[in-house]
Amino acid sequence: MRVFLGRHGEASFNAPSDRERALTPNGVQATQFVQSTNQAVFSDVRHVLSSELVRARQTAEIYAEALGVANQTRTFLAPDYDAEEVLQALARESFDGDVLIVSHQPLVGDLMSLLVAGNIYDAHPYATSEMVALELDHWAAGCAKKLGEYRS
Repeated sequence: MRVFLGRHGEASFNAPSDRERALTPNGVQATQFVQSTNQAVFSDVRHVLSSELVRARQTAEIYAEALGVANQTRTFLAPDYDAEEVLQALARESFDGDVLIVSHQPLVGDLMSLLVAGNIYDAHPYATSEMVALELDHWAAGCAKKLGEYRS
């Protein structure tokens, strides 16, 4: 299966709390650009997951709408979770196709490093709205192969 692991788009700091920070117009545009210019790459995605924070949900919904699937929020994709906890939670889920995940730094960088290198010491320096494609047979440390990077 392929997994697209991404960081939310650029978010405003004008919000009552960190959880409520919404995408800026630039964040929406950059995410739409990545989605539309790589539409064929994402075409087999059957599951879109995001953290519950507004900026991640909004980013994931751009992909979900284009793909005709629903975004599903997961509390374990919040920025304060540990990559190993997230990996264990994903392993308990059942996916019948490619998966697109939108979360936050440093979690997405650590999770990508854990999946590819087997540790969190080679974290990818995600830009906002960036997606990284991985290929894996199962959710386990060191079991993924990096396929490509997609950014605006």
